[in-house]
Amino acid sequence: MNRIISIGLISFIVLLIFFDAAQQKYYLDTFDLYPNGVNISLTALIKNHFIRWSIWGLISIPFGLLVWRKLPKDHSQPSIQCILVIAGWILSCALVAISLISLQSILAQNTSWTFDLFGSSFIFFTFQKGLTFLMTFLALSLILYNRSREKTIESQVVEIKNLIRKSTDLEKALDESNKEEPHLNIKTGYKVQPIPISDIIWIQSDDYCVKIHTHSQAFTLRKSMKALEEQLTPYGFIRIHRVALLNLSFLHQINFDSSKIKLTNTEELPLSKAGARVLKQKLEKAAL
Repeated sequence: MNRIISIGLISFIVLLIFFDAAQQKYYLDTFDLYPNGVNISLTALIKNHFIRWSIWGLISIPFGLLVWRKLPKDHSQPSIQCILVIAGWILSCALVAISLISLQSILAQNTSWTFDLFGSSFIFFTFQKGLTFLMTFLALSLILYNRSREKTIESQVVEIKNLIRKSTDLEKALDESNKEEPHLNIKTGYKVQPIPISDIIWIQSDDYCVKIHTHSQAFTLRKSMKALEEQLTPYGFIRIHRVALLNLSFLHQINFDSSKIKLTNTEELPLSKAGARVLKQKLEKAAL
């Protein structure tokens, strides 16, 4: 977009050069305004206007740098003071350009330089180029302002993307940290105590209830052994006996001769034939 605007400005100036030269040629031919009766070709006029616009171009470089530095680089609008300063620069640069063009015109005529000659030349070019130079300096200022706003928007878009990425990463981290470990809820009166499954060593069948054995204590839960077996099998629990559901994480040693299982806490549990068969299959499947 900025390249298109820049090309458009350059194309506009080129058209102005040809238009000014053609207009001047028309007036010279129509009203016979040639100095000393010497005919001036259209090519020479185009060359003169090109030189004058080249002087404008040289002045526009420091002018553009000054305006770019003066424009705010955040999302704020230019202050009144900033606008007045840039307006002063536009007027000053236009006057400087007209002064240099006047000097160049005097030198090109190979005439002696005088204040009167410079003054008349300055007035002439002020009427001929003054308004055009002011408008082109203003257009350049607007282009730079537009580019400044675009860069601000681009930086804000980058900041927003970074914030979104950080927010997404934070949400993922929070989701990971907030993931609750599977647990059993043990009701005692009006209270509920969650017991993490990883803390459960084994579960003992006790009539219509079960006893949840952990390192610290045993909890009674009114639930069937069959229902618990279905729920906890995906978490590494195996029914080793009709009265025992074991967490394999706490398995220490198996004695198939005595049908006993020794746990990591030195406790021993009974092992049925059906339980031994399932346990063997499980261990063989997990073995390397």
